[in-house]
Amino acid sequence: MQNIENDIRSSFMNYGPNMLVGKDEVAFDGNYRIDEDEIMYVIMALPNDFNDVANNAINIPVLDIQTDKIKALFWFEGNTYYFQNFDNRKMLRHRNVLFYNNQTFDKLTSNAFIVDNGVSAIYEDGKFYFPTYPNANKIFSLADFYHAATNEDLTTFGAHNCVSISDPEWFLESNSVIRKQVTLLQKSALLDDADTKQIKKSAKKFKLVMELDGVGKIVFPRNRKACKEILFFLNENYYVGLITKKHYRTNSKRVVDIEQ
Repeated sequence: MQNIENDIRSSFMNYGPNMLVGKDEVAFDGNYRIDEDEIMYVIMALPNDFNDVANNAINIPVLDIQTDKIKALFWFEGNTYYFQNFDNRKMLRHRNVLFYNNQTFDKLTSNAFIVDNGVSAIYEDGKFYFPTYPNANKIFSLADFYHAATNEDLTTFGAHNCVSISDPEWFLESNSVIRKQVTLLQKSALLDDADTKQIKKSAKKFKLVMELDGVGKIVFPRNRKACKEILFFLNENYYVGLITKKHYRTNSKRVVDIEQ
């Protein structure tokens, strides 16, 4: 049993502590893809189920591999939680699993699961750190920090006094890219005090076609690519290079905090 515990600890501790070493922390908002020397984080509290981990581990229920659903595996050490996401592919239940033993193959007859060598996320000092959103979201829902717009959100967006949706029913069939951009635009509230005529004028500098209706609302046509480009522009993903003055579009940006 001690050997197994040491092996499992190594699966986490050989990788986890290095995840934060030399990394710049970037607050996650759903609109930034990190570089190799960066790590995203959100400020959050762990669920109450973790209260017994540090102080009363004996009170934690024993896993019933037959019925319990595993969302993630974790190792706790030094006031830090090291998480590894988990899915059904790692569960060896009712499968023909063979292993090599004493120069022959034996069949695994008991239920089991796989512990990978690696760490998907870390929780430390009130921050949940992760390199990729999809893996982190499988461990804890990050819906409070970012979510793709629901149909209700799209309908609300279409009712904004600066927005005109040419085909509301078609717009409700939007893909995840458009839904993400709508979420970011609603979160920023950038359109609330916007001058749509000035926005259209600025869009022309990037040869972006943007039309206004009779009352000055931005028209989102029945064209997925056009809607996506308009949303990218409204989310300020178009910019002019400070040195070359060339025009660019990015799908990832980060606010620069310039201290005076």
